[in-house]
Amino acid sequence: MRLNLREVPFSTRGSYMAFSYLEGKYQGKEVENGLYFRTVHGSASSSFLARVRPVYERKQIEYTYEAEPWELRIITDKGTARLVFADKDTIVIRGNLALEFDFMTEGTMYTFAQPWKSGDKDFWMVNCFNGNSRYMVRAAKGTVRPEQKWSVSTAEYCRICLEPGNAGEYLATLEENFEDWADRKIEYDYDAILKEKAAEFERFYESMPSVPAVYADAARVAAYVDWASIVAPCGVLKRESMFMSKNWMCNVWSWDHCFNAMALAYHNPKEAWDQFLVMFDFQKPSGNIPDSVNDAKIIHNYCKPPIHGWTLRKLMGIMAISHEQLMEAYEKLSKWTYWWLNCRDENGDGLCEYTHGNDSGWDNATAFAELPPVTLPDLAAFLVLQMDVLAEVAEKLGYMSDADMWKERSDKMLDKMLQVLFRDEKPIGLAGFDMTEVDCDSLILYLPIIIGKKLPEEIRRTMIETLKSEKFNTEYGLATESPASSAYEPDGYWRGPIWAPSTMIVLDGMRECGEEEFVSEAVHKFCRMIQKSGCAENFDALTGEGLRDRAYTWTASVMLVMAHEYLV
Repeated sequence: MRLNLREVPFSTRGSYMAFSYLEGKYQGKEVENGLYFRTVHGSASSSFLARVRPVYERKQIEYTYEAEPWELRIITDKGTARLVFADKDTIVIRGNLALEFDFMTEGTMYTFAQPWKSGDKDFWMVNCFNGNSRYMVRAAKGTVRPEQKWSVSTAEYCRICLEPGNAGEYLATLEENFEDWADRKIEYDYDAILKEKAAEFERFYESMPSVPAVYADAARVAAYVDWASIVAPCGVLKRESMFMSKNWMCNVWSWDHCFNAMALAYHNPKEAWDQFLVMFDFQKPSGNIPDSVNDAKIIHNYCKPPIHGWTLRKLMGIMAISHEQLMEAYEKLSKWTYWWLNCRDENGDGLCEYTHGNDSGWDNATAFAELPPVTLPDLAAFLVLQMDVLAEVAEKLGYMSDADMWKERSDKMLDKMLQVLFRDEKPIGLAGFDMTEVDCDSLILYLPIIIGKKLPEEIRRTMIETLKSEKFNTEYGLATESPASSAYEPDGYWRGPIWAPSTMIVLDGMRECGEEEFVSEAVHKFCRMIQKSGCAENFDALTGEGLRDRAYTWTASVMLVMAHEYLV
């Protein structure tokens, strides 16, 4: 499997380092075309660390690259440089071609290289202030040649060049020194590392959900995206965590982790449980969990929808969950549910509101065209389902009075949702406290299908017919805004493109309603789209073209889970 580094970074499980090939603009900035060494630490003011380029007679030369999950090769007519991750902190580089790391000094202070001694070994320590990190570079074979112009307290430019020695080859290491560092006195065998790294990826791939053979290529890409997007515990992160991406969405958001936990659950139960609980590590006494986290930042301005009860039910169906784990989940999920009930029913009408589109996960959907708060049926349905799951778990734990309480609360919210948020068997949204009906053609209104047969038959039939019609259903899947809508945008984020989470939520509900044929057809569409366009953040609903971030984990995870659950 070859990686296109214009779309998918070269990295490895656990690491905060990555390589990408950038062209034109990146995150709104003009960049020189080429291969870049990057950091995904949340403390970095810029992810750019260095341009990576081959040189001959101290001049840059033309090159191509080849990348697989376990190795990156830089190829010229003068020779080749090869890179492999020995571990999450260490990159081993071997080549017969001089390779330069041109560290980014423009617009930043305190980027420089300095000599460093460890016993009889010589290192160069590169301080990257914009990346809030340091890197130790050493050549076990060949040489490390620095080029820089020192100016009082920083370097005006800083380049580290790896060059072959008398034997015509170098073997060098670049090791992250994020907090502290000591020489581990390891001598690296490049070929042995490469063999083990390839085996490590294969083990991870084999541990992911099995899919029909026709989608094996897409499954390998999806497995790589998930594997390479995992970062090690660091800073505020106390568990291994799967970022959305190591492109620029280098965070965990408080609903994406649910889909990623499901994909891990089949053969990686510890990792799945860690992924499910990662956001609850930051739960406040009120029960709120943050919008997103990375190793350095916790964002509380928003939250995400309460799909965690649905997720827990899925996990219980896939993996064994101990009594202690159930107790932990029950406590955290109860607090999360109470937060919605106590803090987001501002008018006290028994239905909770979103205070921003970001809280729903559908940031700019047309349901939020008017000033929030907005009362939507998807939120009520998620809470109905979550309280049902809490009742189930309470019964398993022997908390019978709790189980009765949650059932009663669930039934009460369901009744209120049906009374207020459906008209003529169709779902509606209401804006403001005067409850003005929202004018929109957004798929978000149809997410209550997730509660399946709890919906009255007439409402269920109307929703199913709509979802199967051309209103949302395209050649590639379910558009988030009807293509017939005046607000539809091909690359409009939640105003048209197909997304993985909305697809899975709707199809899971449709399956509960007995619509297996439609679900199977829709999953095939989704998988074919991944085969065509990769694990993109979202997709043009009419062409299937991948949009935005092109290495997105919940897209990968949803494809793997749906293909396994609905097609195998």
